[in-house]
Amino acid sequence: ACAALFSRCVLSGETLSREAPLPRVFSTMLLWLLVAASTGRALAAAERKAKGEESAGQLRSKADEALVTGKTDEAISLLAKVIALEPDNERNYFKRARALQRAKQPLRAIDDLGAALRLKPDYDAARTARARALLSVGSCAEAADDYRAGIAGATKDSARADATKGLSLADGCVAALAAASKARARGDRRLELEHLAEVLEKYADAQPAPLLLRRARAHFDRGDFYEAIAESGKALKQAPDDLEALELRGAAYYRLADHAMAKTHWQQALRSDPEHPGCKAGYKTLRSLTKKDAAGDKAAAAGDHAAAVDHWAAAADVDATHGVFRGQARMKMASSYLELKDYAGAAKTCEAVLADDGGHVDALLKLTEAQIGAELFDLASRTAARAREVADDDRTRRNQQRAETALKQSKEINYYKVLGVARDANSKEIKKAYRGFALEYHPDKIPPDASDEERERLTTKFQEVAAAYEILSDDETRAKYDAGEDVSGQANQGGGQQGFPGGFPFP
Repeated sequence: ACAALFSRCVLSGETLSREAPLPRVFSTMLLWLLVAASTGRALAAAERKAKGEESAGQLRSKADEALVTGKTDEAISLLAKVIALEPDNERNYFKRARALQRAKQPLRAIDDLGAALRLKPDYDAARTARARALLSVGSCAEAADDYRAGIAGATKDSARADATKGLSLADGCVAALAAASKARARGDRRLELEHLAEVLEKYADAQPAPLLLRRARAHFDRGDFYEAIAESGKALKQAPDDLEALELRGAAYYRLADHAMAKTHWQQALRSDPEHPGCKAGYKTLRSLTKKDAAGDKAAAAGDHAAAVDHWAAAADVDATHGVFRGQARMKMASSYLELKDYAGAAKTCEAVLADDGGHVDALLKLTEAQIGAELFDLASRTAARAREVADDDRTRRNQQRAETALKQSKEINYYKVLGVARDANSKEIKKAYRGFALEYHPDKIPPDASDEERERLTTKFQEVAAAYEILSDDETRAKYDAGEDVSGQANQGGGQQGFPGGFPFP
């Protein structure tokens, strides 16, 4: 029908061109085109009605009702159908933009407002709405351009006043963003964060992902990894597959030695881009590090502490910048060194941890244990006091009591020293030491020609060995002794036990 009408229009133009000026010909053609378009829409509406389909007007009414009742998603869906029926009606895009703003989808709203302005460049309401939306997502320079255009084209004083107020806000946002960029260029992350906070709190109320990511990056650079995780997490809620956000959040988790979460984020990014340089490199390092760490755990569980130390040392060397993990690996190494009774190795490892973190309580506790094992009791007492200063809790109090008890006992009869065993010796080691000394110093072994002085010395030594064994072989008595209690009266109470003559037990 439209084609037929257009043909008639052209024919009329040919006829009129012989009798009328050219402008009248074009006017007539335009009139026929408008009639054709109107007729086409009418015919399409009639066809939809015949099929029982709703008209654009009916759908608009339903969308308005949905918005009033808070059914935003339904309104957006209805307006999409309206736009499909009337793609050249700028008000349809404007209505959907309003619904999208309510649904907290400002970027889609900006697209719709742009479509409305392309259809009607002087659509002041759409331009003002787009300026506000642009400001809310941090596109402050673009918002300022729209506000300036609004001021220039305003026909009412109220509209000009609103646009002027909006321009002031947009200019403030532009200035704050510029200040943040300058602060970053100078390496001043604190000031950069202050300016970004101003933008997000005062202007960009939609909390746009790109600005959240900028703030996350600044926190990361300062070493505030928990804050970096929080800010990048907000960005990922808006854009779940944002590669930069996934890389940064994974790196923050990695720095905190939460390797499982780092792996999850980097793997997600690599599924989208297998060659992403940052995520690929991070994932490769993580795999190497965790493999060596797991090998150390396995060796320690099997009792091979020398191999465990080697594996953990290799794991710590994978990334010299990974301070948290290196500290964890070294603490495991210290535990294995103590199992090996390599007190010097344990102390050296703990001191390396404390060089990076002087307030590392676990390192101070392990160092105390190593110093006691090495019989450096004065040092152990000072280290225990230092741990107590860092954290006054049950662990550090018990540790200090143990160190002070060891120091006190070192100046008295030290039953561990009598048997020649370490303070952390197990029952088998204590029993073995006692057997050796008992055989060596038993009265029956004293040479017949020994002097009275020598006989007394050997007898006294045997009595000390027997007393030490009685105290250290009983778990309850040993615990009291280790706690600094006086257990001297509990020695030699086992008369009548079977063993060497004189009532001294022989295990």
